[in-house]
Amino acid sequence: MRLLDRYLLRELLVPLLVCLCGFVVFWVAFDLLGALERFRRSGMGVSAVVQYYLIGLPSLLNTLLPIALLLALLYAISGHARHQEITAMRAAGIGLWRIIVPYLAAGLIASVGLYGLTEHLVPDSAERQERLLEGTVASVSGAPDWRGPLNFDNQPAKRSWSLGGVEMRSGSIRAIRLLLPVGEGARREVTIDSALWTNGDWRLSGVIERLWRRADDTTPARQKTTFAPIPQMPSTNAVQGWVGGSIIVSNAVVRTNIAFSDRAQRLDWTAVSYDPRTAQLLGIVVREPLGVGAQRQFIAAGASWDDSGWRFTNGTEYIFRNPRDREPFVVPWMERVPELDESPNILRSEFRVAGFNRIKALARPQLTVRQVLDYRRLHPDMRPDMRAWLETQLHARIAAPWTCLVVVLIAVPFAVPSGRQNLFYGVAGSIAIAFVFFVLQRVGFALGQNGRVVPWLAAWLPNLFFALTGLILTARAR
Repeated sequence: MRLLDRYLLRELLVPLLVCLCGFVVFWVAFDLLGALERFRRSGMGVSAVVQYYLIGLPSLLNTLLPIALLLALLYAISGHARHQEITAMRAAGIGLWRIIVPYLAAGLIASVGLYGLTEHLVPDSAERQERLLEGTVASVSGAPDWRGPLNFDNQPAKRSWSLGGVEMRSGSIRAIRLLLPVGEGARREVTIDSALWTNGDWRLSGVIERLWRRADDTTPARQKTTFAPIPQMPSTNAVQGWVGGSIIVSNAVVRTNIAFSDRAQRLDWTAVSYDPRTAQLLGIVVREPLGVGAQRQFIAAGASWDDSGWRFTNGTEYIFRNPRDREPFVVPWMERVPELDESPNILRSEFRVAGFNRIKALARPQLTVRQVLDYRRLHPDMRPDMRAWLETQLHARIAAPWTCLVVVLIAVPFAVPSGRQNLFYGVAGSIAIAFVFFVLQRVGFALGQNGRVVPWLAAWLPNLFFALTGLILTARAR
């Protein structure tokens, strides 16, 4: 970076920081006057009040940063022009476009930073403030935040979800009912007590699965499981007491051809071998009667014991509906349902869209890019009005942060001539254009969500129009 670039950036960053701090202090003081009574009723101390405003700071910066950048640019560039520094630079052979490169870089960095704020911190800030204010959580990251119920369809995969509750922080879910495709006339239903997202997969607790093989099937195949292990197994001490064969391996530790009957659970176990040193079983077969002539079999290549219980490998369950059943219901090991690729982020997106206040959404984008893309992926066949609303949210979320870069292009042509004109000419002109930009942005956003304007055009038109205007005016100021 050249010495000139560092100088220009330093002269910009100082007024930018002053403007931001001044706006934040003014906003906090103004808001505090109206919220003091609510804080008092909620019993919030000084630290909780500070936390409340820190949570809302990213949302505030989303509005204030473009305005502060505009005023800082006007002050810095007008000062350079008033002291003939712009004239001296251009006399030295440095073009106006080269002079404003540091400002363009600052606008680009501000746009990228603003996008990060709006995508990750801003969407939940109002809800987190309200939870803190109402005292529903001890701290922002403390007690669970359960929301629900929630119903939605994964249209491409033809899966229907019914959720009793979603924990918004961890993404855990409870009271789940799934309808999964099987084939013509057949249906499969899985009810789950709770599910935890771990290592890119759902780990299930209290699973009951039913399979109707045809439309007139009145006695569906049924499978019930618990959280790992599947099925329930005794502790390692109990396994060592199983009756085994007479074959001795190595140092009389490994036992082979063992069998065990668990009368409490009505399970018959067999295993090829068990090694108490590593707490590992190999070649496991479990049989459980389900009714008159019906039987459930669980077959696994092996199992190992850890602090949370037995963990199986390559487990498969078979449901025989009668002794002559030649086509048993084959189910992979049900600590997980392998088809389910709806992550907690997708569930959060569904919950946020389902419970959205469409009236409030007309004012500004409320959904993140990821939430919109997740929702759109699961609902390719949306109603036209819903698609217009969602697409406008997407494009507005992407377009909004680029306001910082557009602000640079607007400010430069109005600030550069201010050395020869009244300073208030540039300030008033730029503020007027910024106001028109703001109004046009809001009007276009509302029209796009109502389907009256193409969504991408409604979101991007203010940026494109004023960026082009700024480029033309800057070129004429050369």
